[in-house]
Amino acid sequence: MSSVAPPAAALAAPQAFASVLRERPYRRLWLSGLCVNGARWMDLILLGWLAFQLTDSPFMVGLAAFARSAPLMVLGPFTGIVADRMHRGRVLVFTQSLGLVTALALAAVFASGRGGFWPLVGLETLFGALWALDFPARRTALYTLVGSRRVATAISLETVSMQVAKMVGPVLAGVGLARLGPAPCYVGVAALYAVGLLVFVGLPGRIGGPSGRDVTSVVASLGAGFREAWREPTVRAVLLITVMMNVLFFPYQHMLPVFARHVLSVGPEWLGGLVAADGLGALLGALAIAGRRGFLPHGRIFGAAVLTAPFLLLGFTSLRWPWACLPVLVLIGACESAFAAMQSTLVLLQAPEASRGRAMGILSACIGTQPAGTLWIGFLAGGIGVSAAMAINGMAALVAMLPAAWPLARRGRI
Repeated sequence: MSSVAPPAAALAAPQAFASVLRERPYRRLWLSGLCVNGARWMDLILLGWLAFQLTDSPFMVGLAAFARSAPLMVLGPFTGIVADRMHRGRVLVFTQSLGLVTALALAAVFASGRGGFWPLVGLETLFGALWALDFPARRTALYTLVGSRRVATAISLETVSMQVAKMVGPVLAGVGLARLGPAPCYVGVAALYAVGLLVFVGLPGRIGGPSGRDVTSVVASLGAGFREAWREPTVRAVLLITVMMNVLFFPYQHMLPVFARHVLSVGPEWLGGLVAADGLGALLGALAIAGRRGFLPHGRIFGAAVLTAPFLLLGFTSLRWPWACLPVLVLIGACESAFAAMQSTLVLLQAPEASRGRAMGILSACIGTQPAGTLWIGFLAGGIGVSAAMAINGMAALVAMLPAAWPLARRGRI
């Protein structure tokens, strides 16, 4: 496996980004993804705050996050096969259309005064299933449009769009909750899905579908995909670390509504600001990675990021002043961005052309293990407090990932 970026990655970020964005099909896919990611981050903030407001229970917040994320864990490998066997453009049209309908349903439920915890969780589970379908189809569509020589740049640019959305979406959700209430906020989510769908109209034909008819059974296809992923040491390490990051590290994000109210004593506007600070750090991290001249040591960046992030989380849990939390979250976001960009790049560069969707489906299943972590941290926070629960998870993440991440961080080129 060649795990260093091709010569095209030697361009600085502005030139590299411009060369990709000049292509109208990719630009439209990117703008569509920006809208979808903005809707997703608005929705995640709404879910966390509303679940805590309706139940006043950290565990129930974790349960709501579990329901939102569980479809990715359960359906991930199968949706990867869908991305390999079906027309990816049509899959993306379907996910965006149903996302629009789901957001409007949530708006109607809260506008009618029937917005309880269980209706919220039921509709949010549907959002989770749509994300499980969208992730492998969108990433393999991206690869189809730019090819292997520019995939690292394209994924860095995709990470930029995700982090811009992570900055804007939470702020809109936080201010909207404080000033307008949940129903108008979900109308805003629906509007973002609608704009993303309009941008996407006409593009599916350029993305195309599977290269040929795959007659392999679903079970055999899944087995082959797992064997291919496990056979390559670097990809195996990426998948293991991805599971540990999502079970032990990332669940802190779902406890931020509890941390904001119980520890910092602030409202939804500040919650949006905290998540936006994380997004700002991730945006700066993505730009720094894309702007690096010369070959990118993907494995070293990946390993260093996942070993640094838990230390920063431990520092964050000791803070009690909202303004002091912001710079720490910026640094955490930079690590998360490096992790996310290198994670997908390493897997996409390794996977055979006929099974890239399957490989991304396996990766999405690893990402989807986060529900187990959200239940655990919700239970733990209910017993010992949210700060202590975050700190324990951060330390456990560091210890668990060290054996797999340290060899990657020490290598110059992988």
